[in-house]
Amino acid sequence: MKQSLSNTNKPIHGLWQLLIQHQLVMGEAPEKTEITSPWFVKLLLAIAGWFAASFFLGFVALGLEFIFDEDSGPYIMGAVLVLVAYVLLLKIRNEFLEHLALALSFCGQILLVYGFIQHTNDDVSWLMATVLQLSLLFMMPNDIHRFCSAFIAGCCLMVTLALFHLPFIGGGVVLMVACWLLLNEFNLSKKPMFAGLSRHKRPIAYGLLLSQVLQSSLMAFQYHWYKDIGASVSQGFYTAPWMGNVLLAFVSLYVAQTILSRHPELSQKLRYWIFAVIVIISVLSFEAPGINVGILLLILGFSASNYLLMGVGITALLSFISAYYYFLHYTLFEKSITLIVMGLVLLGIRWFLLKSSWLNGAEASINNVVKESVSE
Repeated sequence: MKQSLSNTNKPIHGLWQLLIQHQLVMGEAPEKTEITSPWFVKLLLAIAGWFAASFFLGFVALGLEFIFDEDSGPYIMGAVLVLVAYVLLLKIRNEFLEHLALALSFCGQILLVYGFIQHTNDDVSWLMATVLQLSLLFMMPNDIHRFCSAFIAGCCLMVTLALFHLPFIGGGVVLMVACWLLLNEFNLSKKPMFAGLSRHKRPIAYGLLLSQVLQSSLMAFQYHWYKDIGASVSQGFYTAPWMGNVLLAFVSLYVAQTILSRHPELSQKLRYWIFAVIVIISVLSFEAPGINVGILLLILGFSASNYLLMGVGITALLSFISAYYYFLHYTLFEKSITLIVMGLVLLGIRWFLLKSSWLNGAEASINNVVKESVSE
């Protein structure tokens, strides 16, 4: 037995049969052995991969400087780098080569965007960059790449819509897609059209959520980025600043409705109260940007027991509230009174919702006991 186990060159299926003969294992042999490296080894290989890629691309840039003189040079070189990265990510399972492929892909994308900027105006360049990132999001067989492509695509889409005089629409659209992906985590796999998307929905949803959190952070800290890129702001129906808050309110109501539909035991009265609270929070977010986004992340994380989302939601919510508190044009005493009132109101809402939920649960339990006694 010891001699047989020491033979490491023996095929896994033969070894499995030997273990079965000695009654040490049961069932089918595993298809393959997965050897995972510790996190610090992965981190070291990732750093080494990015260093290798940066030096390699530096030498290539010095040797192929002429590609920037040709109109089609950045397109050809960028497409070749992205294609090489795709093949590496598809064929090879190695941390070093994985990060080398990521670096090659990002450099190729930079070259492609450089070509867009050189041959088109700003509006078309941002639009083509958005289309490029959305294409890579579905094409690249790597979750890190999908996350980065989703994040960049979300940012590019918001800038593109701002350049097309819709600066407050993009955030709501991006957040809606991310929430839809997370809330339909198990339903997507049942639909043939979204079967491929369902396996990679989380990195895509996380990337889109991060782009919206970044947008909310800029707004919360009163950095109006759309003015720096020359986007015009007016009071039209689609271009007014309140349009973004209205879209975020609709997204919050959609999330609440989807989660509540999974709990038929809750009474209609409690559902109305929850919707009313969401509307109140959305209205308060008109003056305190980002608070509804932070609460939405908390709700999504709590409903799916997703601690990553909950952590990001808590961090975002604390940051947005701190920014609102810092930029208030009141004295410190008035700010303290405001925080006390807000805290008491939130605690009161929590107490009321918990009490209503407990009463409804108790009433449902009593009804079940009565029905069981009558049936007996």
